[in-house]
Amino acid sequence: MHVLYIHQYFATPHGSTGTRSYEFARRWIRAGHRITMLTSTAQLRPADVPGGDLSRRAEFDCDGIRVIALPVAYSQKMGKLARIVAFLRFMWRSSWTALRVSDVDIVYATSTPLTVAVPAMIRRLFRRTPYVFEVRDLWPAIPYQLGYLKSGLFLRLLQRFERCVYRSARAVVALSPGMRDGVRGAAGEEICVLVAPNCSDTDRFHPDIDGRPVRRERGWDEKFICIHVGAIGMSNGLDFVIRAADQVRDDPAVHFVLVGDGRERPALERMAAERGLKNVEFTGDVPKSDVPRLFAAADLSLVVFAAFPILEHNSANKLFDSLAAGRPVLLNYGGWQREILESEGAGLGCRQGDLDAFVARLMALKADSARCAEMGRRARMLAETRFSRDRLASEVLALLESVVRPASAAHP
Repeated sequence: MHVLYIHQYFATPHGSTGTRSYEFARRWIRAGHRITMLTSTAQLRPADVPGGDLSRRAEFDCDGIRVIALPVAYSQKMGKLARIVAFLRFMWRSSWTALRVSDVDIVYATSTPLTVAVPAMIRRLFRRTPYVFEVRDLWPAIPYQLGYLKSGLFLRLLQRFERCVYRSARAVVALSPGMRDGVRGAAGEEICVLVAPNCSDTDRFHPDIDGRPVRRERGWDEKFICIHVGAIGMSNGLDFVIRAADQVRDDPAVHFVLVGDGRERPALERMAAERGLKNVEFTGDVPKSDVPRLFAAADLSLVVFAAFPILEHNSANKLFDSLAAGRPVLLNYGGWQREILESEGAGLGCRQGDLDAFVARLMALKADSARCAEMGRRARMLAETRFSRDRLASEVLALLESVVRPASAAHP
């Protein structure tokens, strides 16, 4: 089976973002299939591309994956208009490229943005190639709830397009139960939806990594380190962490570390400085290869989002990396992740945006090292079982094979 995998933000382990598509593709290749990854250069690094030139179209082999990378830039620091232009540029260029890839049995297109579905739909129209669509975020619901979109004709057109994307797909993969419900709410209960959350990287992240050197280097030895790893954008709502740090400023042992970068970082740094907070540290972007050591040096992983109800349906990499690293997790929201963490004894959550409850739980964990250690052990178990990459990649592959088989039978 030849899979055309379309992901605008495909990344390899050289990068600093999630590698779900890379890991799924490698596993599908090991199962005997061919993968062509159609992507942009946005999340690639010079080390990924022959000659290191990210300003031109590149085609290369990446651990058995045939990669076609189009020169379309994107950054979390971009404004709204620049992001829209990036979406449209990739949509246009990838649509033409998708038509030219030969002998494709199925297209697997993964959002965001929703426009990633367009090349899959065009391929279906002109080459009669079926596609499966993966929903990583509900669009346009998320930009609407976050205030990027207003009610009106444009929103209604996007909602119709969303419905068309789901109904034209042979199946949909959703990264959370809430996303599954959102898909069916938009397109009907008859839509075939597989829930396959993000996965834990149990090879790269491990509780046995020695975090003491990092603690010594950074002066964290006597501190209770609360780490947040990921983008620093509007949807992340990390002003919540600054306010939490303000509440516990009288306890010098509690230290908050924000790992990552994004458009909101300068504002958060100003906020922390204006409050005179010495217990908040910004590391900026770090290579993904360094993140496991930072997790190993931490006592507690924070998974924080802005207080918009739709964001409780997220399936963020930082949660699954935390589990693989064997770190207890504290959420500032509820939903499906809180239910799993608390039922499995791997972490805690609270009512969305409830700062007092969040701080109370954080301080309770700080005071109980034995409980933290047990939560960390259970977190790792959860990563190895429920969120195993091998397991989830196999489930999605089985779905793709089930779509291709009937088509093959109809055209012997």
